[in-house]
Amino acid sequence: MRGDVESTAVNRGCNVMLLTVGLTVGGTEGQLLELASRLDSRRFNVLVCALKREGPVARAMRERGIRVVTLNGHGAWDVLVLYRLFRLVRQERPEILHAFLGFANLAASLAGRLPGVPVVIWSYRDVEVWKTKAHWLVERLAVRWADAVTCCSDAVRQFVLAHMNGQASKFSTIHNGVDFKMFGSAPAASRSELKLREGGVVIGTVSRLDEPKKGLAVMLRALASLAGRGGMPDWQWLLVGDGPARDRLRSLAVELELPGQVMFAGLRHDVASVLPVMDIFVCPSLYEGFGIAIVEAMAAGRPVIASATGGIPEIVVHGDTGLLVPPGDAAALADALATLLTHPDQARAMGARGQARVRERFSIETTVQQHQQLYESLRKRHAERVRPARGAEVHLS
Repeated sequence: MRGDVESTAVNRGCNVMLLTVGLTVGGTEGQLLELASRLDSRRFNVLVCALKREGPVARAMRERGIRVVTLNGHGAWDVLVLYRLFRLVRQERPEILHAFLGFANLAASLAGRLPGVPVVIWSYRDVEVWKTKAHWLVERLAVRWADAVTCCSDAVRQFVLAHMNGQASKFSTIHNGVDFKMFGSAPAASRSELKLREGGVVIGTVSRLDEPKKGLAVMLRALASLAGRGGMPDWQWLLVGDGPARDRLRSLAVELELPGQVMFAGLRHDVASVLPVMDIFVCPSLYEGFGIAIVEAMAAGRPVIASATGGIPEIVVHGDTGLLVPPGDAAALADALATLLTHPDQARAMGARGQARVRERFSIETTVQQHQQLYESLRKRHAERVRPARGAEVHLS
């Protein structure tokens, strides 16, 4: 177990443990970083715990002064990690244990309820189409030990409820949010640094290279179709991110005769500076729980083309802040790209309206405030449940 686990918790406010599977780079991990660092320190004492090993987000959290513990788990069958979590919970005595992602939900119920954590919260961050009936059966049983369940979009909430067979009162939606100041006014990176040609239109995507989920092969086929059309301005696709499908996507780009049109930028930690280089942002995912990269692009004033799947239609207003296309439809994606490429004024207007929408509806401040309200309401509810029992004991004595 790595991290500062001595008895350093401050004797004020509410002790909150945020539990996740790992702290590598990802949308959920980024949201957890923002939440942990922005919860009101006068009201909440925050500890972040990861079931797996150290990762770059853990280091970023420590740089912001967040206490982090990693339990060095070795996969879903590592039962010892549950014992280490149980010991940590007994030591830290959190009043609220909020789990993020898959196995962390189950671990929170198992290792949180036994030592008597007052409030246990689960969360769902994606439409987990890969889960079997056995998975959902276990979760239907274990969710009874959770006081509430947060979902990152209405689409995720509806998806999970359809598999949970009830208990809807426990489920609420708290949309992800972004730091508008960071993405709304960041200086642009240079084209030469990104190996882009000067001039022409830059189509951009920021994504983990994970196929088929992210639909990046569909995007390549749409671009191959676009390359064969007349009347298009000069364009390049800038793909930012890394993942297990990187080599397959590079090979497909060569196969489709697109190597000069597609730039693989790899994983970058300056996305806020890369987004202003992009004229159009595309998210071609086949399924997506929310799509935080879309919100970041809209905060940067980029018009968006995205798949009409999962939580994405809650972000992008078709025809107003961008264009939505059926997931997996390369022809429809190519048509949408052609529309914005040949109507740059329309694209810029969409970008401006998208920026205003993010400011109004998807700020990180709103996300944090909603979490704080949830924590306080559940804490109060627990206190009201306990108080009558204590009063009865005094009366009987």
